[in-house]
Amino acid sequence: MRISTQMLYQSSNNDLTGMQSQILKLTQQVTAQQKVLLPSDDPVAAARALDMAQTSALNDQYKTNRQNANSALSSVQGTLDSLTNMLTKLKSNVIAAGNASYSNAERSNMASEIKGNLNEVLGYANAQDGQGNYIFAGFKSTTQPFTLDGSGGVTYNGDQGAMTLQVDSTRQMDISASGQAIFQGGGQDIFKTMTNLINTLSVPVTEAANKADETAANNFEYPAGQFPIQDYKTQQATLDAMKPDDPGYQAQFIATAAAKLKADAADAARTPIPGSQAALNRNLAAFNTQIDSISSSVSTAKASIGARQNELDNLDAAGEVNKENYTQTINNLLGRNLSDTSELISDLTLKQTYLSAAQKVFVTTSGLTLLNYLK
Repeated sequence: MRISTQMLYQSSNNDLTGMQSQILKLTQQVTAQQKVLLPSDDPVAAARALDMAQTSALNDQYKTNRQNANSALSSVQGTLDSLTNMLTKLKSNVIAAGNASYSNAERSNMASEIKGNLNEVLGYANAQDGQGNYIFAGFKSTTQPFTLDGSGGVTYNGDQGAMTLQVDSTRQMDISASGQAIFQGGGQDIFKTMTNLINTLSVPVTEAANKADETAANNFEYPAGQFPIQDYKTQQATLDAMKPDDPGYQAQFIATAAAKLKADAADAARTPIPGSQAALNRNLAAFNTQIDSISSSVSTAKASIGARQNELDNLDAAGEVNKENYTQTINNLLGRNLSDTSELISDLTLKQTYLSAAQKVFVTTSGLTLLNYLK
């Protein structure tokens, strides 16, 4: 077959153009350090990489949600820590106020201090997060949850819901706590407890009330026809007059102990005279129990929040592993690994060598003519 000069030029030009296109493609791949630049390069790999990228983006969103959840829970935890410190201080004051050596003035000063503490607790109950949302209002996060009513009490304006965030593909987490359960739950209202404590400490203890209470205790019948408190005092006086080595001391000791049990039961059943030390002690004992109950509720809430924060840490660790796996899979699909780049560079160098050789051959071949040959 005879090959014309035009056919030779056209064939060579097509070959050179094809190699130049391949070199351009390889150059783009090396520059991008990626084999698959367009979906048409590898439709299956490109589709899988897109799906994996979307999964990775969702994983990143869960990470952001976990950060927001941890921030919200930290706000709740910090507020509850402050409340715990306040309750510890309040319990110390209750114990100290029961000391008979305390004067009425000292208890009055303590009542004034607790008034300030009550305002602090109300502030804790109405705490807000960094976005200005009330952390103890349930779903009503823009509504102040606790407000003073006309009678001096505190009303809850929130609801029993809990704000949530999706922190993983299968986990939706509560990021708030029930304000009513913490501050007014379990039959213990911290605001009422503190208000009643203030009122109790504001009532002076008088000698007249103490004497009236002692008389009432001695005359208290429990059950009808029996006076166990007076009987106990008589038994105790008899025991005090004896020596341990006296005959009958052991029997008197046992009788006094039995009388003490009956007297304690009678004392618990009676109502002390207001303004007496006995009335004060009775009220303080009740406040002490109430504070312990409130503290228990707060501790339970704190433990729940701590458990959720630990769970977030574990989910973060798992999320980082997933992100690495997603990234590696995408790199494998799109040819982004170091081995892929090395292969591209090798191919590019080889193609450039082929092109250079082809160009030299074309120049040499195109210069051949009959006249040149006759020379």
